[in-house]
Amino acid sequence: MKKIVIAALMLALCITLAVPALAEGVRDANAAYNELLAGFNGKYPDEYAGAYVDTSDGDKLCILLTERHADTAAKLGAAQDKMLAHISAAYRDGVKFKTAKYSYNELLAAHDTASELLKDKGYGLSYVGINDMNNAVDVGIIPADHAAAAAFVQADAALSGLPLCVTAAERLSQLGGESPAAMPQAGGGAIIPLAAALLICGAMLGAAALKRKR
Repeated sequence: MKKIVIAALMLALCITLAVPALAEGVRDANAAYNELLAGFNGKYPDEYAGAYVDTSDGDKLCILLTERHADTAAKLGAAQDKMLAHISAAYRDGVKFKTAKYSYNELLAAHDTASELLKDKGYGLSYVGINDMNNAVDVGIIPADHAAAAAFVQADAALSGLPLCVTAAERLSQLGGESPAAMPQAGGGAIIPLAAALLICGAMLGAAALKRKR
């Protein structure tokens, strides 16, 4: 019984020490992201294709570069330098790069086109937002309209070639959803919630073991 108590308490202690470090990584990634956006000042360069926090790789900020602006070593290096110029040196070690097909400007244009045309056709939109990780625009359509809307997107000349992911989804609010979030999406798994859950489990095991001992 004593060994169970010690093991449970050690588990809780280890997770307690690990969670702040994980939170710090996400905090730094978000700080770097905010600096990047501030540097853009609302005007996204064509080299930029989005960004997200990669929790599978040390909570690094993954900046996506448009493929056609990074298809040679020279262009790739220039694009990376252009992004890093907006980010403080203290955060640069926590930044990584990948390439993606569509620029963020192209995703914004696809977002606006899809919103306008689908609304004009009378389809019920649940949300329309840019998914940086997937380099696409997520479009949620109320279930009653989903089949017709999906068929319309495939058949319409203005929509069929756009990077759209159309799914059935209930409305998030009476007005319908909108737009990208202020912070980048997290990819690679929800590590911090998992750590918190393990911490709770460890504490419960310790409490149960102590109760049995008494």
